Amino acid sequence: MKQLLQKVYLALTTCERRFFEIFSFLVYRPRARVISVGNLSMGGTGKTPVLFELIEELRHSQKLCVLSRGYRSRWERSFYQLQGDGPHPAGLTDEALLLNRRFPSIPVLLGKNRHHAAIIGEQRLKPDIFLLDDGFQYRRLRKDIEILLWDAMSEPEEAQLLPAGRLREPISRLLSADAILLTRCETVSEDKIVFWQKWLNERAPGLPVIRVSTRSEGLFDHLGRRLSVTADTAEFLAFSAIGRPAAFYAQLEHAGCRIGERVEFRDHHCFSEAELDELGRKASEKNLRLVCTEKDFCKISPETAEKLGLSVLRIRTLPASQRSFTTELAAAGIRL
Repeated sequence: MKQLLQKVYLALTTCERRFFEIFSFLVYRPRARVISVGNLSMGGTGKTPVLFELIEELRHSQKLCVLSRGYRSRWERSFYQLQGDGPHPAGLTDEALLLNRRFPSIPVLLGKNRHHAAIIGEQRLKPDIFLLDDGFQYRRLRKDIEILLWDAMSEPEEAQLLPAGRLREPISRLLSADAILLTRCETVSEDKIVFWQKWLNERAPGLPVIRVSTRSEGLFDHLGRRLSVTADTAEFLAFSAIGRPAAFYAQLEHAGCRIGERVEFRDHHCFSEAELDELGRKASEKNLRLVCTEKDFCKISPETAEKLGLSVLRIRTLPASQRSFTTELAAAGIRL
């Protein structure tokens, strides 16, 4: 049954791709350069922190605008320009809220129709660069650079098309990328990193594969104050609504946190007050402190975070060489 569904899925994705190749006039070519950051797989690959690093590296020399689908938000099938300190309407995605919190001056255009958003963006904002979030499967914009993320935590059996594996498109699509970022290298053994580098090089010969690691910036409270984590610090109840919660746990442990309990929600889940109260009750009963990811923290009001005594883990994702992404890509002949 899975093999049949794979064939159906492959046929659908191939037809969609070929359609836009044949009817290329439907593909919009903005005056601004388009840099896509995406992946082949379902679930998290560490895309959001990579996007943030690119923004940080480019924003001082280029006028940037981010195009984001607004997945599962009320804006996915419409349009919204997120910029500035707000107030902003309810229902925005976790990535958009976090991006706005980090870079309030950078406009984020939300909407599934990124073609339409790019036209509006050019008219209103005249950017030098569009950063296309999760854009590897988006066909209606001509892209200048395709950066593809591959999670080093993946298992070989996951490298198959849905539903047998986690891939949204066939492996052959690797050849469409300009560079591959092998993410979360800090969480796996050197043997596994070498395995994936060899595997990717065999399937996309000549394509640069850049090792990328995530490092913890430490724990912070609801006011953004750094918290001390020592050997006698109480254990934590860690909760998250992200694609790869195992990476979150590894980062917590690397920061010196002991995890007493783990609670996982579906990726992009929006927490209700009742769910947060239940987490607070459970943590109190077991004498645990609550901690979550930055993506989840931005969906929780400051008042609720203070009431729960909630801590947040901040992270950064950088090339393992400790050079910037701009420098690493330039060494491979790719100018951002």
